[in-house]
Amino acid sequence: MKLSTRGRYGLRAMCYLASNKDRGYISVSEMSDKLNLSENYLEQLIRLLKNDGLITSARGPKGGYKITRDLDEISVGEVLRVLEGNITMSDCVSGDHFCDDKCDAYFVFDRIDKVINEAVDSISLKNMINQEV
Repeated sequence: MKLSTRGRYGLRAMCYLASNKDRGYISVSEMSDKLNLSENYLEQLIRLLKNDGLITSARGPKGGYKITRDLDEISVGEVLRVLEGNITMSDCVSGDHFCDDKCDAYFVFDRIDKVINEAVDSISLKNMINQEV
């Protein structure tokens, strides 16, 4: 399993917002400059995070985006699922595709999925910005 730029860049943006939570609203242009990411692409990712309620926005000269909840309440897994969808290495264990018979590999794929999901769900944004992973 490999994260797309959507997951990597979106998680970086969330970490930037988390690191600057006390400053209030942060503009996309600032995030784009500081993270060296395309502003247009970042806006698309921010829209997904906003639609899911992880961040909120304000308009105007001091507007931008900020995180809606406490940093220890938002897991890396939650952020990645908003951006990437289900975190899985095989469609057969995600529920998106069902095999007629579960092959021997199914049990391996299922175990790997559980371990990966448990790991990303156990890391909060607070853990991540404090490098407590």
